[in-house]
Amino acid sequence: MLASSPECRHIIQSIIEHLPSGVTLFDQNLEMIACNGLFRRLLDFPDKLFEGSLPSMKSLALFNARRGEYGPGDPEELAGQVVQRAMAMKPHQFERVRPDGIILEISGQPLPSGGFITLYTDITERREAEENLRDKEGLLRLIFDNSSVAIFTIDSSGRIGAANQRMVEMFMIPLESLIGIEYVDLVDPVEQEIARKNMADHLACDRPNVNLERHYWRSNGSAFWGQLTARRMPAYRNGRAGLVCVVADITDHKIADQVLAERSAELEALNQELTKAVDALAASNAELLAARQELEHLAQHDNLTGIWNRRRVEEAAQQEMLRKARYGHPVSMLFIDLDHFKRVNDTHGHAVGDDVLKAFCDIASKCMRSTDMLGRWGGEEFVILMPNSGLMIASLLAERIRKATLTYAFPVAGHITVSIGVAECRDDEAWEAWLCRSDAALYAAKEAGRNRVISDAVGSKETDEAELLDLDFLRLVWRSTYESGHSLLDKQHQNLFEHANALLTSVLSERPKDEVLPQIEVLVSDLLDHFRDEEAVFRLIGYSDADEHAQIHQGLIDRAGELVANFTSGELALGDLFNFLAYDVVAKHMLSEDRKFFGQIQVIRDTAG
Repeated sequence: MLASSPECRHIIQSIIEHLPSGVTLFDQNLEMIACNGLFRRLLDFPDKLFEGSLPSMKSLALFNARRGEYGPGDPEELAGQVVQRAMAMKPHQFERVRPDGIILEISGQPLPSGGFITLYTDITERREAEENLRDKEGLLRLIFDNSSVAIFTIDSSGRIGAANQRMVEMFMIPLESLIGIEYVDLVDPVEQEIARKNMADHLACDRPNVNLERHYWRSNGSAFWGQLTARRMPAYRNGRAGLVCVVADITDHKIADQVLAERSAELEALNQELTKAVDALAASNAELLAARQELEHLAQHDNLTGIWNRRRVEEAAQQEMLRKARYGHPVSMLFIDLDHFKRVNDTHGHAVGDDVLKAFCDIASKCMRSTDMLGRWGGEEFVILMPNSGLMIASLLAERIRKATLTYAFPVAGHITVSIGVAECRDDEAWEAWLCRSDAALYAAKEAGRNRVISDAVGSKETDEAELLDLDFLRLVWRSTYESGHSLLDKQHQNLFEHANALLTSVLSERPKDEVLPQIEVLVSDLLDHFRDEEAVFRLIGYSDADEHAQIHQGLIDRAGELVANFTSGELALGDLFNFLAYDVVAKHMLSEDRKFFGQIQVIRDTAG
């Protein structure tokens, strides 16, 4: 009996486990003698099917039929057909596409002593590669057969090996007659010797692409001028070099110089197409990938300054708006215009103007954070997108750019100023509306005299928030109008402002996490103390909304704990955390909710007085 001894089965199992294919070994009764682990993984058999003893052919076939491996039909009948075919003990080889898309090549061979061995090979990648190759060959054939120029190959003996339909039409020679003739027979007899020498030199050694004009003869005796482009193929046939050539009929261009001048742009485009066609025939996949990456870069960047272009800015803005809608992360926009830029061009010329635009991009980039995105909107207008940034941080960056530009001495042009409009994207706001608000803020800055930053703050709440900023010193500023009249609460408010400014400095300078965490811990600790003392004060004065205000405090504390934990684990940016702790909690909460009981404090103080 096949593999009757345990020692023999052990040897067989050791061998098949190291084979690159799935392997099964059945005896003459279709009982499994051995299989390797790869077979079980390829066909996704569960371990329980192999518990106790190895399954028979029938049990495996029935399991496969029940899970749809053989297609629709009665499982018992389908499994029986499999067993019946196996009982024939004939060599077989076929492919099966599994329900999960894996393609298996199954090859079985009867054994002399009865039974058979079957190999299961995953050929999915091979089939995909073959399909890709067929697609590429089809594309090249389509280009070859439908090209507007003659494309042909020359073997090492100087004879034409392949030609497209356009060559048949151009030379008026049937395809079967073209194949095998000497290339130089198509050239004007006057130029045949030089053409033969050039061809031999090119075949003998690699050199830059040949690109020249050649006088050709047609089969009917007429002549025409052709623009020849040729490139050497190191191993064309039988390991010997050959040439791939492209010929365009340029007779009309040779007849009239004026026509040549008028159509020079078209010829240049045609030459580029020809060069691309030749390169496509010989380029590797790596070269194609590099070309695609270069095209993507050009499509997204401004040709003069190298920064993002308008299209890329709009794409990034849409992405940031989606992120805001999904996660609530703020995003702001700076709309920048170089003041009196036309005067620079008119006075010093466009070359100097171009240098100014590039220098400004360097200035802005040095002021920005690594996460901010700079793009050229058009002419002398620029846009900066600021992820994880509310109106406050955006206004501070705008002022930093304005000052840096003002103090910079541009070569030739001298000192130049900028006007900047700032707008934070609002909830459920369309891109066009956000852009319009930032543009309106820019217009307001220019109308107000230029060389300034204006933030879009329409509502009274936004106006109050704008007052928090001291753009001259890039910080939150405490004003006497924020005082409640209670010395402890006012002192705590001012202290929280200082903590917020320290955190703001860390945001703008992009300090590392280990330096920022102690600042955050102090701010949160002082915030908890302040909320506790504030709740005691407004309960003491009998504030009617004390319970509701305390609930707001608790919600802010819970959210702060969640965001600090996310920042510590690396799931949240520092800008997001700043917007909540320093901006939403310290600044905005004080300007909205806290002011509701300030009046009651003042009344009690006046009454006591």
